[in-house]
Amino acid sequence: MNIQLLQNCIFEHQFERPIPGFEMLDFRQNPHPEWREFQIFEQLYREGRHQTVDVLGAVSSRFLAKGLLDGHEVRRWIEQTPGRDVYFVNPFPQRVYDSFNSSARMPLSFDDPDMLKRFQLVLNTARVPLSFEALGRQHHGNHGMSSYWFGTPRFWERLMTDLVLPVLRLNAGELGSELHGFLYQPVNYYGLAAHRPGALPFLLELATNLYIQAEFSDHALFYSHTRAQVLERCIFPFDRDLVNLFGDEVDAMDACGIYDSKAMAYFQSASHHSTMGALAYMNRHVVNFDHGDPRPHLPWFQTNKVKDPHEH
Repeated sequence: MNIQLLQNCIFEHQFERPIPGFEMLDFRQNPHPEWREFQIFEQLYREGRHQTVDVLGAVSSRFLAKGLLDGHEVRRWIEQTPGRDVYFVNPFPQRVYDSFNSSARMPLSFDDPDMLKRFQLVLNTARVPLSFEALGRQHHGNHGMSSYWFGTPRFWERLMTDLVLPVLRLNAGELGSELHGFLYQPVNYYGLAAHRPGALPFLLELATNLYIQAEFSDHALFYSHTRAQVLERCIFPFDRDLVNLFGDEVDAMDACGIYDSKAMAYFQSASHHSTMGALAYMNRHVVNFDHGDPRPHLPWFQTNKVKDPHEH
């Protein structure tokens, strides 16, 4: 199987941290920073790179630091499970335990209660027949975050023509000033970014997961994490608490596929707890994945004991 794994290098410092098993892709020209990773997908598709291999993926230089997987492991996983059209790695599997789905969490993260309504208006304008209301439960078997996917020529062709290009090609006249500003003016973004993005890349990331569920559910595979791996990928102590305390209960819900009022109440409160906690911590201490895995150095993981404030 011919698998090409690309590490997107947009800035000089990213060439200093090659991810084992990935081939560096020089994208310093960065013509559309407002599209983030989707500008790279657009160019690879336009150049026909997806037609030259069996599976192609192009991920950010933060892939290893976030997901704690290198290219060798990704390649082994794909080779051992052939026959799928798309392979997805969720770098933060702990999200499965604190949110029913990304649609529930995203308006909280961006402090925008109307975010999903605007997302839907954009898809409607682009004539993309997807509904964010149909997202449903995102569990370990179907939850993808970021743009960490690796696809066959068939998947690339359909994703780009059915979803990505129709949205990228929308102009201000078609969108109207309000929606255009929503997509391209900086949003209340919680992470680090050299170019503060609008809502566009976040819409496309969420819509890609929705598209996979709608069109490729039987031809997609999501990387399976052990409970230990989930805990290892947690960024905050309350994430680990939720996984340790309620992980078995959530896994049981997902096994039977039944989410009653008690389950939904849990997800609502857990999502608010985790999202607000993350914002509180990150507003005080930057979590930076640009220079490797930051988790061992985060102050809240440095000690487990309560310190005497008068102790020297």
